[in-house]
Amino acid sequence: MLLKFAYDGTKFYGYQIQSDVPTVAGEIKKAMEFAGVSEFRSASRTDRGVSALGNVISVDYSDPEKLIGIMNSRLRYIFVHSYSYNDKNPRYAKFRWYRYHLPDFDYNIDDIRAAARIFEGMHDFSNFTKFKGDAVLRIDKIEVKKAHGVLFIDFYAQRYLWNMIRRIVGAIVEYANGNTFDEDVFKKSYKFHMAPPEPLILMDVNYDDVKFKRVFFKKKNYDKFFSIFSGGFVYYYLYRCRKELELCFFDS
Repeated sequence: MLLKFAYDGTKFYGYQIQSDVPTVAGEIKKAMEFAGVSEFRSASRTDRGVSALGNVISVDYSDPEKLIGIMNSRLRYIFVHSYSYNDKNPRYAKFRWYRYHLPDFDYNIDDIRAAARIFEGMHDFSNFTKFKGDAVLRIDKIEVKKAHGVLFIDFYAQRYLWNMIRRIVGAIVEYANGNTFDEDVFKKSYKFHMAPPEPLILMDVNYDDVKFKRVFFKKKNYDKFFSIFSGGFVYYYLYRCRKELELCFFDS
């Protein structure tokens, strides 16, 4: 089955398991071992400092609500909220939606959008990653919205490379500050600032053929929940239970 979960990436040393420091996957592994689960597969491995609302793992377990209860009772800064009985490999998603929260320092939003359009489509992103392998991939869409003094830069693609989104955001900011470029940005070596990781959130991992069921919790658990999730970008969404994300976890 598949489990969908949120976490505060600022509390961990990245996603992948490391022997000497706390990581998202490392903490999940400990909680699952307590429930008798020895293996799981992940949809996305986020960088250190990057948070998530809708990352996905697959596990072999017969009772999802029991497993979610065990996990949430043992995890801190990680919250499992939905499940599906589908047993597909979580890596094979239709797209992954990331959102970068850029403080609006009076940027011209048309310039931000013009820069974002350059990165849409199929390109060689070697200039925007430390990854040394094949860097040719497609970004399906980049949307830019503005609200409450923040620019939301939404990325939609099947896959991404190491540090790629943060390097693109850095380039977009440079463009908005007057250091303009065009398609040559993929060929020439520009020295762009890499945006910090904390404002980046993996909003969702989308599958065409998978429907997730949310697990609801009694309101008596509010205090415990909000004592764990109490501030920052990821908590803004969890607290407001935004309808667009379908993340209102509690019943009435």
